[in-house]
Amino acid sequence: MYEKFADVELRTGQSMEVGVVFAPDAEYAEEVKKFLGHKPETYRWHIDCCVHEVLDLLETRFYVGKVDGHIISNVMITEYDGIGTLGHVFTLSDQRRKGACKAIMKCQMDDFRRRGGKALYLGTGYDSHPYHIYKSFGFDSVYDESGFMCYFAIEDFDVNYFSDLDVHVKDHIEWHDWAKITALTGITNGDQIRNIALGIYGPSNFEGGFLSFKKELENGTDYHTAKLLQSASGAIVAMATIKQDEDIMLLDIFAHPLFWAQSGVLVDSLDIPSSKVQCYVETRSEGKIELLNKFGFHCEGIQRDDDRDLDVAVYVANTG
Repeated sequence: MYEKFADVELRTGQSMEVGVVFAPDAEYAEEVKKFLGHKPETYRWHIDCCVHEVLDLLETRFYVGKVDGHIISNVMITEYDGIGTLGHVFTLSDQRRKGACKAIMKCQMDDFRRRGGKALYLGTGYDSHPYHIYKSFGFDSVYDESGFMCYFAIEDFDVNYFSDLDVHVKDHIEWHDWAKITALTGITNGDQIRNIALGIYGPSNFEGGFLSFKKELENGTDYHTAKLLQSASGAIVAMATIKQDEDIMLLDIFAHPLFWAQSGVLVDSLDIPSSKVQCYVETRSEGKIELLNKFGFHCEGIQRDDDRDLDVAVYVANTG
């Protein structure tokens, strides 16, 4: 479905129509795919799928600028329950420096707020030209000197979002979990080691990582299991994966600091295999260590991670 927002005048005096394509949309499918065809394969996978079919409860919107009926600029949001990722900001090379992107983003941000949006995340180069465009619309670095940025439409979102302690296990990773997982991996407190198999250390944008992860899960080859812990208000508060790593099974589990005590139900649901299972834990992560001890893991040794200034304990189970 396409909805027109406004006609705006570019710096050149050209008229540009700003609107949004709410995917799936058969009329715009091929034009959107062609316009963003330069993106990496994993990103094209999502684009190719979403323009033709509904992806669980995920909402994908392509905010576009059109001159003479043709798309010249795009801003995409993938979103569910007011939590979204902003990406694929692209303007044709011969249409740049005309104000197209800013005009589209103004309409996009107004629409996001009007629809009751809560939070947006994005990744860009720190202190780059795009960084300052996003900053002018209210985005800020998640941590100092970072191109991982967030925008909160409601005050104290990052505090209140994780306040509901009533939780349940989510057995499957679905498309609409995309940005909600980034809301978890992007927190600035908590453990630095978040998911070794997925390469998540410290506050991290899971935009591209989610797509590779989702594709691996759909292929069904590498992961023994992958589950989430979700609060009654909808926040993803913990994530656990078990993946084959040479001759052992690697358990990764990361929780918001408020939810380690509730994460036992998540570990209990994992169907931990009878072969050797290994989990890396920061020695200062009391909540995670207590959780693993409850499920029969023991410390096999301690390693030094000089890059992150951490002492890392290796916890194992089922060693025979």
